[in-house]
Amino acid sequence: MKEKLFFFSIKHPLLLILLFAIVLRLLAVIFTGGYKIDGHYFNYYDIPLKWLDNPWLVYPVRLLLGTFSLLIITLGYRITKLIADKTTALEVALLLAFLWMMPCFSVHPIPQIVMMPFILYGTLTIVKQDILLKHNEIEKFHRTTFIIAGFFLGLGFSVYYQSLIYYIGILIALLVLKNRKGALMTLIGYIIAIILTQTIIDLIIWHRPFVNIINFFRNSCQYLFSTTHNWDHYFYGNAVLYMLFYVVPPLSIMLFIGLFNVCHKYLLLFLPTFTMILFYTVFPNKNAIYTLAMVPTFIISGFVGWKELYKNSKFWTKNSLIVKVSYIVFAIINTFVLLFIFFGKYLPE
Repeated sequence: MKEKLFFFSIKHPLLLILLFAIVLRLLAVIFTGGYKIDGHYFNYYDIPLKWLDNPWLVYPVRLLLGTFSLLIITLGYRITKLIADKTTALEVALLLAFLWMMPCFSVHPIPQIVMMPFILYGTLTIVKQDILLKHNEIEKFHRTTFIIAGFFLGLGFSVYYQSLIYYIGILIALLVLKNRKGALMTLIGYIIAIILTQTIIDLIIWHRPFVNIINFFRNSCQYLFSTTHNWDHYFYGNAVLYMLFYVVPPLSIMLFIGLFNVCHKYLLLFLPTFTMILFYTVFPNKNAIYTLAMVPTFIISGFVGWKELYKNSKFWTKNSLIVKVSYIVFAIINTFVLLFIFFGKYLPE
């Protein structure tokens, strides 16, 4: 049995990680509590998700959302494999499967989680095109591909409006890389997705288009430019602290180091991630859920950057035991938190 399992893990490592992720999500479907849609956590722009708030649908919906979240793992793997080696891609996939917040939050109808596969697919498409163009593996610029990427990024926006910050980061990255056509085509795809989703859904619910977007931006502007911000948010509500909390230390610290190590090399991943971190640091929020959206690309770019730094550093090569111990500490703490949430039926707010 051990030999068969070992052979299977060697031949199909990603499939084994996905099976592991499925087990964790099945446990999350049954055991995790909290975040039932009761009008407290979801606002006017999350109205379509409220349709899922039916006691008879709780477990089927959780199962459906948990299954959909598996795309985060496969897309994270594919993006990482484009910019790094297969081993690093598998390690990122394992993190996205095993990290305590991924199975626990992914089985709940939380917009920040539901939109992840959409923005990851859009990111994957753009990063792949950028790499192919740089290596002259394609003859010319593919407009349709960038439109499709923008369309999926726009779908992500339609699920979670604040992912607009992520798209702005990608748009800036494309302009910095002097890919103006790519920036324009993604913008076109983005607008198409918004028009299709925000007119049809709003017409069904509100009988007029763009109601949710207008209300969202009106309320956002009132909040951002108001003088009633609580300064204590800056101390324990900003994105940096939440990233340290989501990705358990000491690994989270390594990922921050790695993120800035690849800021110039993988701009299409760094800028959207950094833009969101910067936004939620300047305009922090005590509700940790708001910062979930940046976790996958933070892990991808941060881990790739950390691995590159580790391999090219004489200090870390000589002190590899520190890194191994750090991984073990992360695994122990992460497992403890995961079990605590499963059997304590508690999720942080």
